[in-house]
Amino acid sequence: MLLLSSCNTGLYAPWPTNTGVMSNNPNSMPNIAWQTPGQRETLSTQSAEQQPAPQAAPPVAPVTAEAIPPAVHQKIIVSILLPLSGPKAALGQSMLKAAQMALFDIGSANFELVPRDTHSTKAGAVAAAQAALNAHSALILGPIFAEDLKEIKPIVAPTHTPIIAFTTDWTLAGDNTYIMGFLPFTQVVRVVKYAQSQGFSKLAVLAPQTEYSDIVISTLEKSGIPLVHVNRYPAKQVDLSAAVQAFANTSKNANGLDFDSLMLPIGSEGLRNLVTALNNNGITQKNVKFLGTGLWDDAALNNNPALFGGWFSAPDPDLRADFEKRYRQNYGSTPLRLSSLAYDATALAAVLARSAPDAASAYTEQNITNPRGFAGIDGIFRFRNDGLSERGLAVLELRSGSPKVVDPAPTAFLSSGT
Repeated sequence: MLLLSSCNTGLYAPWPTNTGVMSNNPNSMPNIAWQTPGQRETLSTQSAEQQPAPQAAPPVAPVTAEAIPPAVHQKIIVSILLPLSGPKAALGQSMLKAAQMALFDIGSANFELVPRDTHSTKAGAVAAAQAALNAHSALILGPIFAEDLKEIKPIVAPTHTPIIAFTTDWTLAGDNTYIMGFLPFTQVVRVVKYAQSQGFSKLAVLAPQTEYSDIVISTLEKSGIPLVHVNRYPAKQVDLSAAVQAFANTSKNANGLDFDSLMLPIGSEGLRNLVTALNNNGITQKNVKFLGTGLWDDAALNNNPALFGGWFSAPDPDLRADFEKRYRQNYGSTPLRLSSLAYDATALAAVLARSAPDAASAYTEQNITNPRGFAGIDGIFRFRNDGLSERGLAVLELRSGSPKVVDPAPTAFLSSGT
């Protein structure tokens, strides 16, 4: 694989055509210590604001290939940087509550999670990061937003303290910074490879002129996936009728269309407008399979019949069902989508701390980039040496009400040393 270049955002690491397999081999399974039913404690409904620095719950016995030493070691402090006040507080509070759930599920006596408020500002993120360093945090979880991460990286880097950030900005990976957000690379290859396995071999792309679409197209090209057409339109263009009509005219031949699948790397209202324009020009799910990315993982799209039957790759929603149910029981509300990232990151940090004699040995590069990975709320995931995350994703089909899994997510990574 080519490594991510920190000085050129046009370069990225192309992904293997298949990074996951279905496996029951305990030697290849990822760490599932925090997904053991019956070993979770009920979390009180006390608000996150009333619990500024939650302590870990007593240890529980994980299910892993190797037993974790039960001894209590040196206290390991981990800071989580979230916007707990300001305009983005709703997201920050939801993620903090998810992190607290992880503490009660699998925390240990030697692990302490300290929430630090970024106040929804870059200056607040810098102050929170400095406070984390002053407290000798062994690991920093967060921040959520790329602009905050850009500000704190130069401050944290000299201390060699690892950062597991929730952003999706892959250009910030590396130098002891790991990106946990949902990245488009594996999403694109996963859904296209599945479509090819189902007989859809003629792929076209219709995409706005955005950096996100640039990466999607580059991923397809550098993964060796042939493209029949690649058509772009201005990102802020609202009326897409002319652009889509031109695309349709260049795609027609005597037998109909010269492609059988169409990648649409866009979401929300932009996707609805684009699909309407496609339908008006005779390009529908009746003659073409629409394909998407994680941007399609949006409940608002489940009521658009023009998209029904389209495929996209994302974490298996069934894996989140138990987490969301328990969250609602604990807090009386539905977790925001990114909350699962905070749960998984906290769980990962707690699991690594349980077997570490001290802070220095808990979050080494070797531990964080374990090739077997970890199994979390959003499925299996692992971090690469370049700081990017790799996920085992399912392929879902958009249907009325909720998407349906048409190809399950893998249970283990292919290159896990077995």
